[in-house]
Amino acid sequence: MYNVDPKAVFAHKRVFDNPKAVARMERMLDALGISPADVPRVELGDFDEIMKACEGFEALATDVITQAGHGRFRSGHLRVKSAPVFVFNTFAWDHTERTPAPASINSPQARTLFRLLDGVGEDFAFSRREKHVADNSAQYICQGGWGIHTLRGCLHKCDYCSQSFVNTVLLDIEDYCDHLSAMFIRRPEQLLYRYDLFSDILGLEPEYGASEMLAKCFKDHGKYLLLYTRSDNVEWLADMPHPENTLLNWTLSMDTQCCTIERDSPGLAARIEAMRLCQEYGYPVRAGFSPIIPVKDWRRETTEMLEMLFSKVQPEVLRGWVLAMMDAIEFEMLFDAKGMDQDIMRRMRDAAPELNGKHHAPFPVDVRAEIYQHYLTETERIGPGTPFAVCTENVGVWDLIDAQVPMARDNMFCCCGGTSVPGGWDAVRSSTAGK
Repeated sequence: MYNVDPKAVFAHKRVFDNPKAVARMERMLDALGISPADVPRVELGDFDEIMKACEGFEALATDVITQAGHGRFRSGHLRVKSAPVFVFNTFAWDHTERTPAPASINSPQARTLFRLLDGVGEDFAFSRREKHVADNSAQYICQGGWGIHTLRGCLHKCDYCSQSFVNTVLLDIEDYCDHLSAMFIRRPEQLLYRYDLFSDILGLEPEYGASEMLAKCFKDHGKYLLLYTRSDNVEWLADMPHPENTLLNWTLSMDTQCCTIERDSPGLAARIEAMRLCQEYGYPVRAGFSPIIPVKDWRRETTEMLEMLFSKVQPEVLRGWVLAMMDAIEFEMLFDAKGMDQDIMRRMRDAAPELNGKHHAPFPVDVRAEIYQHYLTETERIGPGTPFAVCTENVGVWDLIDAQVPMARDNMFCCCGGTSVPGGWDAVRSSTAGK
């Protein structure tokens, strides 16, 4: 695990009904240097006590900020410095009557914590993103596929992210695997699942032990587990059993973005070295540039990042995702606009009245396309033949860059799509040749 010092630690009373969950929690507490005797036992009625320990974000999560953030309140508004509050918990799989969150709760994080304390099951365990298609009714193009979750909260402190305040760790992984196995049967068409978009799983391993248990479950069912990360805590993966159906995807960022925006995250060189190690261990590795934020010298920094990547690693596929899902006003609250590409800042501001509230805000279509065109050109120059997918992107952007993207929008090979299994690029390339 990462070396962290949580602001506070709590354990839901449900945990103590499950001996395996207790053992998992005690292993993690030992790594944190915390005695189990010092961890208060809580339930939904203790929500206010936990919120006091969280300190600060509820008051700042105003309607104006969450609206500009498309329903999110992000760590950059507080420039969070401390490690998050930890809440150990278990699923309540058969809990059917939910308690509505009080209307007085402002922040999305607090509402999510309330929901988790009340008890969640498959409504939280599996996120649902069905396939999107390139027609006028789609907000964006995406291969689709459900994701899986046993966590909510992250140990990194990226300014654009909303997961840095509270870290809820769900501990009944054995029960989770039973539900996951049943879901595999219900969704035979999906082959690959991303774990975990709500956290960075590697920061809590191997003490958590979820990756190893899930890897076995995926192997037993002939499915693929994608560990989604920017962590450099990978040495334990060298000896993880059942790696045959496991692959890893790193989010990479330009050096300036790593240093100034993605606080408490490994730097670019450390992430690439972690990729190299995992490739050496025998895992398929992938990389996503996510989110891409147009810092002042983004073209040069992008080229240097790609040169560093391909000097160490041969990723199976790359993806790009220019920052989206926030209005221009929030962008300027969170980031130093003077440190950005000034032409792009001007175009962002000019487009703000039209783009506010839209999925691809804050940057207009032509800006997004311009950024992708550079990534695509440099990828083909530095790592020729490497597939590069564009992630959850506006149809208009695809129209502008379609000739450069080496795949069809309705037949993609991407980092985390539900059918983009290792080794699948050759079939996609053959079927979309000459598109």
